[in-house]
Amino acid sequence: MTTRSAAVGLAALAAALAAAPAAAQDRPNEEELFGAPAAPETPREAKPGSPAAQAAPEPPAPPAAVPREKEDPLKIGGLLYLRTATSGQASTPVGDWRFSSPNLTDVYLDVRPNDRVRGFVLGRMFYDPTLPPAETATTARSLELSPASIFNRSVSNPLGLLDQLWINFDLQHRAYVTAGRQHVKWGVGHFWNPTDYLHPVRRDPLAVFDDRTGTTMVKVHVPWESRGWNLYGMAILDDIAGELPTTAQGSPDSTNRLGRIGVGGRAEVVLGPVELGLDAVGQQGHRPRFGADVSAGIWDVDVYAEAAFRTQVDTPRWRKVPGATSPDVFSQYERFNPIEFTPQVVAGATYSVKYSDEDAVTFGAEYFYDHSGYDGPQLYPVLLGVALLSPSPTLPDGSANPWAGQPNPFTPFYLGKHYGGAYVSLPNPGSWNNTTFTLSLIGNLSDKSFVSRLDHFVLLNTYLRLETYLAGHFGTREGEFRLGFEIPPTPGLSPTGTTIQPVIVEAGVALRVTL
Repeated sequence: MTTRSAAVGLAALAAALAAAPAAAQDRPNEEELFGAPAAPETPREAKPGSPAAQAAPEPPAPPAAVPREKEDPLKIGGLLYLRTATSGQASTPVGDWRFSSPNLTDVYLDVRPNDRVRGFVLGRMFYDPTLPPAETATTARSLELSPASIFNRSVSNPLGLLDQLWINFDLQHRAYVTAGRQHVKWGVGHFWNPTDYLHPVRRDPLAVFDDRTGTTMVKVHVPWESRGWNLYGMAILDDIAGELPTTAQGSPDSTNRLGRIGVGGRAEVVLGPVELGLDAVGQQGHRPRFGADVSAGIWDVDVYAEAAFRTQVDTPRWRKVPGATSPDVFSQYERFNPIEFTPQVVAGATYSVKYSDEDAVTFGAEYFYDHSGYDGPQLYPVLLGVALLSPSPTLPDGSANPWAGQPNPFTPFYLGKHYGGAYVSLPNPGSWNNTTFTLSLIGNLSDKSFVSRLDHFVLLNTYLRLETYLAGHFGTREGEFRLGFEIPPTPGLSPTGTTIQPVIVEAGVALRVTL
């Protein structure tokens, strides 16, 4: 790689990261796409004192429930999602703006032989015609749109992934088991979900389609129907963090040992108007993590909060080496993993107002605090450099890469110490019954950079959904949501230095069809 290509690659990387808030798009919930699982039928009881109750004899003990066979036990379907996106940097001609078309398709098989057993598999394929048949992450043009997965991996084009593969059944209608690759989301945050422990990749807060894949586990759900409570327990076969721990020999410790199976649990409790969730998860190689969330209605305002309690971070932190005087940038910074109490807290509220008999507008605001976050943008160029260079064993000049093999330390929306977000949602306004507008604003309050985005959705021809968005970036030039900075002359990387222009605008258009 030449010095010029390294600088261009880093510029593309910065543009891709700053564009990440609008790039990723929201997994439709299972009920929306596939229909809710059939609820077990229970006989209706006659009201005390009614003629039916007085005339009916004492019923005999019910026989064992016999599952009802289904005439059409197999459903086949999926999703087709065509997307285009562009982003522009300051002082860059429109013709040189980045352009991508990260399309995806989902295909599923849904098997329900009776009302007590269900099997489900969903495969996903990404394809971007603007990429060559094979391209590595060093170009910063990943096919997977989740910001946290944009680095440290080679990708193929097309790229096939397994999103879900599970079987669900009940145990005497008292416990419900789901075994296999599945999605389990914890927490109540709108933009941020620090207690979403069962997804090792963070969700893009501005995504309208969550394309993260599921986690392999065995989940047992025990409802306490008389109180409206729910208890969950799970055995987790995948690693719960983004980076595998290392063995005593220094090699990655995969989950192919019984001792590496993780365990987790969650309780959802209803206390009057308050809903409370408590959860915990642990796995060998990672320190235990705990979480709590609460939501309640206060007059016309819905308030919620979520807190993650850990003593270890999943994403490695970097810092300047104390007393470092060498001009070599690779020796000025070091990775460290703080082993201390590192809470993350989210608090927010939503308020809906009716402006006609059938229409309402919803306002929402949220604050996020991350104890382990960075106070400013000073280290962002280093984090980007680590993310860009770590997949390669050598530097652009052919010398050994001191940062080779390091995990990605640049995680958008989870870099700063303080964040704030707000949104306004206007669904089906007036006679536009198939149209929704959403205006969102997210700011890194620690480095004072911001991104504002307007999303528009309209349903056409019953099944075709047209999506558009327009986003603007403003605030501190070096901040997370702009990423404009100077790279000084760096031996082995950029001998003459270079300038990365900040991102100022991005836009996208998509077509979505549910098959």
